[in-house]
Amino acid sequence: MKMKNLLKFWLLILMLISFDCFSQNYKVIYKLIYKTDSTLEETKTKNMLLDINNNVSIFYSYDFYKSDSLYQENLKLGKEVYQPMFDSNFSVVKNNYKPIVTKYYNFPPNNIIYKLEEAKTNFEWKILNETKKINNYLCQKAQLKYKGRSWTVWFTKEVPLNFGPYVFDGLPGAIMYMEDSKRNYIFELISMQKSSPSKVDFLKDWNIIKVSKKEFTKINLDRYNDPYKEMRKDETLIEGSSGELIKPNINQMTKGKQEFIKRHNNPIEILEAIKYP
Repeated sequence: MKMKNLLKFWLLILMLISFDCFSQNYKVIYKLIYKTDSTLEETKTKNMLLDINNNVSIFYSYDFYKSDSLYQENLKLGKEVYQPMFDSNFSVVKNNYKPIVTKYYNFPPNNIIYKLEEAKTNFEWKILNETKKINNYLCQKAQLKYKGRSWTVWFTKEVPLNFGPYVFDGLPGAIMYMEDSKRNYIFELISMQKSSPSKVDFLKDWNIIKVSKKEFTKINLDRYNDPYKEMRKDETLIEGSSGELIKPNINQMTKGKQEFIKRHNNPIEILEAIKYP
């Protein structure tokens, strides 16, 4: 091969490599509608960001992403800043080179974040022939049973990347919409754009404790059994109806909190629900 042609060949290879790397960097926003109490019709809505950065993907609250980005920017400028409250609901990190999924949890106002690692799931998708248009994309139907929920999913091969919300992936195209059979959880893709590669340093300034599943269960049960432990220990006073400081009725508060925790025990993975006494 002549030197000129050889140079063109390697330039083409470099361009393809660069395009491939860039094409793997996306910021995808899913709207999530969900019920914390499965016995009520009341739902919550939040936008979730799927940040795909080469071989690492992070799924977490879009509002937290915006507030944390502002916090990091002001920190670099030397401004006085306050660390935003971390919204840990449904936060997941995946690395294509590692066989694990990392999930993050916290219980505000406590600023400790619990990091839980578990093996990746090879999802047993059932792909059907049914198709329909969603947001001008031709989508195909698929079904999945995962940790106690039956899911209906619509994905598109027109976006030939196998991403999806939360832990879900592995289809021959991007997941555009999915819901469980009881419509307790609904994900809808609302925007998708390419982004430049960036250094992944998720929650680098936070107090993170790695725990096992058994330890995390105990943390939840301890929180349920004595949700006002610190208030009880510090003998905290609260403001009464007349403005005076009074000693709170911790036992009554505990009972109310326990009832609340039980009512709102509707996790996306039903088989992982904490069994409270």
